[in-house]
Amino acid sequence: MNELRLIRLAIALGKHGNFARAAESLNLTQPSLTRGIAELERALDVPLFDRTRKGAIPTAFGRVLLERGEAVLRSEANLRREIQLLAGLESGSLAISAGPMASETSVAAAIARVLRAHPRLKIQCHTTDAEVVVQDVLAERVDVGVAQVKEHAQEPRLVVERLSSLRIHVGCRPGHPLTREARPSFARLFDYPLATNMLRGAPAAAASCRDGSLVVGNAAMPDFIPQVVVNTTAVARLIARESDALATGTASMLSSDVAAGHLVLLDIDAPVLRTTHSVFFLRDRTLAPAARVFIDALRAVETDLRNAEPFVNPGDSP
Repeated sequence: MNELRLIRLAIALGKHGNFARAAESLNLTQPSLTRGIAELERALDVPLFDRTRKGAIPTAFGRVLLERGEAVLRSEANLRREIQLLAGLESGSLAISAGPMASETSVAAAIARVLRAHPRLKIQCHTTDAEVVVQDVLAERVDVGVAQVKEHAQEPRLVVERLSSLRIHVGCRPGHPLTREARPSFARLFDYPLATNMLRGAPAAAASCRDGSLVVGNAAMPDFIPQVVVNTTAVARLIARESDALATGTASMLSSDVAAGHLVLLDIDAPVLRTTHSVFFLRDRTLAPAARVFIDALRAVETDLRNAEPFVNPGDSP
């Protein structure tokens, strides 16, 4: 790898145009830098820099080296990364960014499964808005993002893999007026405050139309914003338990309150009441083995949730 070290020296000299400044940027002495450049020129058998009063000026050979050298160093860095990834499952790390609903629905359970199989793996999970999740992945701050599909599905730099679509249930307190209706219509939801972030961002017409059908193709359609916007289902559940507000969540997210008798699930179903999560990562970056293991675990969790999704009628005993 000595040649790569010498290329780094040449790139620094080309950037600064001065031996003293280039040596300082590399934390080297100027004689060490001078010897390194001379060694590289001998190895290539061409002059790379003209030494002038104005500084070190790249020759035609030097310009080619500087143009191609950055790509060579990037390739070397990627090679090192791929080799280091081989040990990633045992002692490496994994960074995940996820939307609030995805975190509560399946991301946490998938992380638990990964850790059971690979207990030494270091995992960082950041929960934030979907737009921030996308930026985290694009900026290479994380390995994998999990969030609701929207415009980022068209981002050419991303590989976007859809996850299972799970039913979003609507919960309310026992004795809520809607529990007296055998099967409330989707439109009835909007007669009461909605405490949720799950429908946020759906087209307004889709969220308020009579049958809950999803309206697409109207780019000018404003986004629907619930009356009570929350970023965790736990907060929504607490609000719904003490008011006529309605909380939304997958069956697993609402199950503890339903089992305890704090909430009941309304028999409301509509096309818009579905999760639309995807997992995504950079197209031009090798996916770490730990990230692939996490994605496989995520798919397994969502499959299990879909297969074990009972519906609890309002009249059922908890």
